[in-house]
Amino acid sequence: MKITVIIMIFLLFTFGAILSQVDLPRISPNASISQTIGYTNISIVYCRPAVKEREIWGSLVPFEQVWRTGANEATTIQFNTDVLIEGNKVPAGRYSLFTIPNESEWVIILNKIDNQWGAFNYKKIDDILRFKVKPVQGNFTERLQFSFSNITDSSVDLYMNWEKIQISFRIEIDLIHQMHSKIKEAIASLPGRWQVYVECADAAADNGVFMDEAIQWIDKAISLGGGYVAYYGKARLLFKQNKLKEALIEIEKCREVGRIDSKWDTFVSRADLLEKQIKEKMK
Repeated sequence: MKITVIIMIFLLFTFGAILSQVDLPRISPNASISQTIGYTNISIVYCRPAVKEREIWGSLVPFEQVWRTGANEATTIQFNTDVLIEGNKVPAGRYSLFTIPNESEWVIILNKIDNQWGAFNYKKIDDILRFKVKPVQGNFTERLQFSFSNITDSSVDLYMNWEKIQISFRIEIDLIHQMHSKIKEAIASLPGRWQVYVECADAAADNGVFMDEAIQWIDKAISLGGGYVAYYGKARLLFKQNKLKEALIEIEKCREVGRIDSKWDTFVSRADLLEKQIKEKMK
């Protein structure tokens, strides 16, 4: 009899061990989304629990308690550059994204411990940011979902929807500062290529930034043999600065150099258009 009991216990433990090793699909499947703004990549990794006709808010997800903002592992958010979240500075890095839901107000938490199971080991001392948002009624969403919307060159809104609740917050970057750093890197790495200086000056003209520096860059391109392309770039910069007479002088230089170049015919229409825009503005 004792032998039989021992065998049964052994079989139960063995069966349990086998079950624990079976690769079954997660009830709340893994998901991830990412969005790039400027030079910044934003990534969310999370798990997607389902409503399954359950009462979610204040029940399955209690109010006034730290929530993993998903299922299984805590949701994470990652930035490869520094960002602003609702106006708060956040260094580049990967963070756990916790929330404290309530009926009228949610607390959003970024916590520096980025590898946690749920919120069981959450410690407030490890928070790098807390701020509040207002939940709103959204369309019914069976499985929790993160998404990006209102995307610009330097900002994006991150949304979370589950059941009929929606929360969101804005993420911003200092695109101009990032662009200036990239320009400096390019010039430092390829100081003898006029094309680099032209490209940097064009970017400045496109965005209306670094204009005084951009004139120096385009003059450098001219000195390195940038020819009619560089003169055109300088005319465009001066036009953007409303220095119209100076811009026309550079257009004429562009034509003088271009006329003796075999590729001028493919470029002349750009010079014609810029000259027309300058003269119209002078009227």
